[in-house]
Amino acid sequence: MQKVCKNGILCIIILSLATGGISQKHYTRTRKLELREDVRRMFQHAYDGYLKHAGNYDELRPLTCDGHDTWGSYSLTLIDALDTLATMGNFTEFRRVHALLIEKMHFNKDINVSVFETNIRIVGGLLSAHLLSRRAGVELEPGWPCNGPLLRMAEDVARRLLPAFDTNTGMPYGTVNLRYGVPNGETSITCTAGVGTFLVEFGTLSRLTGNSIYEEVALQAIYALWERRSSIGLFGNHIDVQSGRWTAFDSGIGAGVDSLFEYLVKGAILLNRPELLELFAEARTPIDKYMRKDDWYVWVGMNKGHVTLPVFQSLESFWPGILSIVGDTEPAMRTMTRYISVWKKYGFLPEFFNIPAGEASPNREVYPLRPELIESAMYLYRATKNEYLLELGEHMLETIEFSAKTKCGYATIRNVVTHEKENRMESFFLAETTKYLYLLFDEDNFLHNEGEDRHGELLDTEENVCVVQAGAYIFNTEAHPMDMSALHCCHNMKEDIFTMLDLPSFSAKAIFERSSQQRVTAQEKWKPQCQPNKGSSNHDISSMDRNSDRDRDRETPSTTMAVDIEVFDEYQQPAADVLVGNFERIREERELNRSLLDSKVPRNQLTVSDLDEFYQQSRENFANAEDTLSYVLNFMSNFTMDVAFIRGLQLYDVNISRVLGTGAQKEYEGRMRSLWQLFELEQQFAINVRLIERLGLHNNQADSDVMRRYLADILHSLESLNHPYNTDNETINPYTDRDGDVGQNQSDVTTIQKAIFEALLDYEFAMLNTTAMQEFVHRVYIMGTTETQTQLQLKPLLSAAELDTLEMVELEPLEQRELFKYTRRIVEFRKRMSETVERLQTIMQDLNTAKATESEVLPLPMPMPELTANEPGLSPDKTASATQQQQQQLQSQQQHQQLQDQEQHQEGSVWSQFVQNILRKTTVHRVKFDEAALLEKTRKSLEKHAHKHLTYELFSCRRPGYIEAFAYRDYYPEAI
Repeated sequence: MQKVCKNGILCIIILSLATGGISQKHYTRTRKLELREDVRRMFQHAYDGYLKHAGNYDELRPLTCDGHDTWGSYSLTLIDALDTLATMGNFTEFRRVHALLIEKMHFNKDINVSVFETNIRIVGGLLSAHLLSRRAGVELEPGWPCNGPLLRMAEDVARRLLPAFDTNTGMPYGTVNLRYGVPNGETSITCTAGVGTFLVEFGTLSRLTGNSIYEEVALQAIYALWERRSSIGLFGNHIDVQSGRWTAFDSGIGAGVDSLFEYLVKGAILLNRPELLELFAEARTPIDKYMRKDDWYVWVGMNKGHVTLPVFQSLESFWPGILSIVGDTEPAMRTMTRYISVWKKYGFLPEFFNIPAGEASPNREVYPLRPELIESAMYLYRATKNEYLLELGEHMLETIEFSAKTKCGYATIRNVVTHEKENRMESFFLAETTKYLYLLFDEDNFLHNEGEDRHGELLDTEENVCVVQAGAYIFNTEAHPMDMSALHCCHNMKEDIFTMLDLPSFSAKAIFERSSQQRVTAQEKWKPQCQPNKGSSNHDISSMDRNSDRDRDRETPSTTMAVDIEVFDEYQQPAADVLVGNFERIREERELNRSLLDSKVPRNQLTVSDLDEFYQQSRENFANAEDTLSYVLNFMSNFTMDVAFIRGLQLYDVNISRVLGTGAQKEYEGRMRSLWQLFELEQQFAINVRLIERLGLHNNQADSDVMRRYLADILHSLESLNHPYNTDNETINPYTDRDGDVGQNQSDVTTIQKAIFEALLDYEFAMLNTTAMQEFVHRVYIMGTTETQTQLQLKPLLSAAELDTLEMVELEPLEQRELFKYTRRIVEFRKRMSETVERLQTIMQDLNTAKATESEVLPLPMPMPELTANEPGLSPDKTASATQQQQQQLQSQQQHQQLQDQEQHQEGSVWSQFVQNILRKTTVHRVKFDEAALLEKTRKSLEKHAHKHLTYELFSCRRPGYIEAFAYRDYYPEAI
């Protein structure tokens, strides 16, 4: 707490939440609008940073101000944030991005993607943007909302996800290739949320396009999960989608399970399916019975309900919002108060919070700017108008702004205790966190419309009349809003259900005849239970009763109980997992101890105050240049940074990895080092990269004798560093007797030695360059704090003239060899590869020569001369027949020759066989997928889930009582 509250500002923010559940402030309309504009500025800062530095990547890295791909290399943040632009009224930018997506975005890519993430982020984002395009002023196609480019794009993506649902159970795989379907060897184990989180997006897509397959496969996946609940009604968190066997038996409402319950409620409302709401009510009963402990929700075993993991996960924060939607606001508010207490403790929510210990779980202290807590605050405020939730939103806004902001975005909090930052900004920060914060303070936003006629717009098409933009808007789990009113504009237009019905069978006469026939059949089958059949004994009757009971048991559906074949310890934990965890813990402790022992300096953690003191020094404080250098060297040698701090600052230049390989970065970030050690290692990397570029080794040069000789010269020159460098270039040339090519070889050796000598001088000067050392410390300061470049002016302690007066220390021969070990490693690798290729080519030439000799010994038969009609003794018919036979024989010989050529190439070229073997193993083969067969199988599976006729609908006048307590009651205007 002392570290967090060091500057005093954050303490005021956190401690003002001391009184739980009761707001200490009154929020006027003006104040709420001010906070709303603060959120808009937060979004705009992060959005501009993404466009400027990472527009072609999935996500922004806010510490290094660059981008990286995470979920599929399709500009994920751009799609995810599109409807947030409309939410905040930035329609100009919305139209620009809308046009950009239509022009450049496509998904016919050979990449493996997460089915779950692609659905909620891409399909959901495109559908939401499509439904909001009319409000944003986009020029619409005729037939909107049933037509549109983003709708077609969303269906294209969803169609590419459909092969994942073609399993024995109907539950989808976790990964799919956008071009080829399910990858070969893909695991069939998927988390529960990855199975049950499709109904909102796929249901919306089916209602807009008229293609029912999307909604039906999403329903079948939910029902397949429902069938496999444990005997006490709980779900596990991972399941095998082919066998239907649970593979992870912990049950909770957090990670891996959460959005299943969310989509039962939202799918019921969005698609007017009250049976799903009944499933949620039934699923909630064992949740409250086994998981709810003093308004916390813990993790329990799915079979017995015993507590297995007494933690609160930040992903569980969505639960109060779901409870508020179904009108149960009192328990929602009590649980919300528990979650807010964790926020008060740290200023953020850790991924795992140990409830009995009252602290963040080790190695789970990260907060990736998740939205779930503010999402529940938004829902609860809409339902209760409790200004305590506005106060929470204000504090969340201030803490994120204070601790997570960087010069180009907002960073993940690596540790909620120290508020150390991590170099990632997930797309949901712009899609969800900022959107829910904005909606909390913007009470008049159109997304709060409750389906009233005054908010809607009458849409009169050629084939249908409906209301759009009336709401209510249902958010998917990525906060993409779906306009419920627009869903009723399309399904009658695209799919006429009456064409599938046998209308004559519904006439009064046909119905009467069927009823009479059913009555007669029932009477014929009826027999009094008190009169046994003739010739039957009591034994036969009892046997028949047992058989009927057994048949009745077979017909009655029952929940399945997961069979646990794992070995458990005394704490009901899988013994294998415990064993592996112990080995991992021992290995990590051993590596940590080894790094501490290897460190030549004692631990003296660098702080901001130390850096401030360093930058207060000036040249006037020192007598001469040597004293100045001595102070800088002592400062950098005195203070250390541990592994987590080094990795968090992202000081390592990733461009070096392209030259020296990933091993260099592992070495740089592998153990605790002092500032001086880090600077020294960084200079070694830079010198080696510079030398490799000077020698031309960074380009892919052709393999040849000249190249191999050049590489050998480099290795010899590096080995000769054991001896002092001869400035007169009087070196012994080891190749003076090679084919008389002494002059050219001598020139290469001289060039190589000159490049090595210059690199050596550069390094020795860098060890005295106090300005370079200041710049390095300056980077540490900028990366580790919220300071910007303009706020901290770098003033060199020594001028260039004074640096030249310092005496350089020459490296010993062994130190020189150690300095250039990275270059030596690259050269040796290139030389071995070149020699390997040369040997393969030699083998290939020998085999080709042998094949050519065989072909000379056994020549192919020569084709016979053509027969013409002028030759004597042949009739025209025989001549034509003979000509046709010759042509067939010639074609056969040509095919034989081609086959021999192919066999010669395949058998003779070792290199080609090597390449073909790699291609066979790495090429993704298209998986056969029949959409019609999947639809037929899904409908057959759904037949057994046909629900009893309910006496109400969610949007009719006859509703159950608990529906009236919804936070949003009027979902859709009355039919026109």
